Amino acid sequence: MPTTPHVVGRLPFVDAETAMLQARLPDSVILREPDPADGPADPTPSTPTKANVLAHLPRCAIAHFACHGASHPADPSKSLLLLHDHKDDPLTVGSLAPVALDRARLAYLSACRTAAIDTTRLLDEAIHLTSAFQLVGYPHVIGTLWEIDDRIAVRIAKTFYEGLRSDTAALDPDQAARALHEAVRSVRDGHDLPPGKDRTRTPYVWAAHLHAGA
Repeated sequence: MPTTPHVVGRLPFVDAETAMLQARLPDSVILREPDPADGPADPTPSTPTKANVLAHLPRCAIAHFACHGASHPADPSKSLLLLHDHKDDPLTVGSLAPVALDRARLAYLSACRTAAIDTTRLLDEAIHLTSAFQLVGYPHVIGTLWEIDDRIAVRIAKTFYEGLRSDTAALDPDQAARALHEAVRSVRDGHDLPPGKDRTRTPYVWAAHLHAGA
């Protein structure tokens, strides 16, 4: 979702993230938001609508979302990923419940605040998009605690998928926790800061991503 209907602000590095994924997942299916410059058009099977996404999820071992996310402050089950039809038919936490995900192994939510909880009375509960993907069947889920930088998100994702490669060159989602740890560390260690600044004191730049699973 390099652009999102009814949302101001482009995600300029989403296409770079998509290209990176296609290079590492050669049999991938890409659902991409049409360019608004081409004018309005009816959704097609390749448009990232809720229905299209839910139709593909049961057949995909790895699901990667590069889009905006929104955390609902009062009802975490209404937290959502902002897809093409998020206004009329949003992909919420609750909408994942009926999906059969027998092949699911990894969901990567490259979006803002997919593991955020904004209601103080629910701070002890893990009710957000990241936990929802885990509960519906994904053994490994990558989420975020706050707003993330679009450019850095690509760097973390690239290093993460490189870290999933096994000795046979295949991707092993069971290495997700280690791969994310190494990806975040690499961004932290390589983050450019003005002289005298301590990169470990600016975790908001590199520390938003987390792994849920076992």
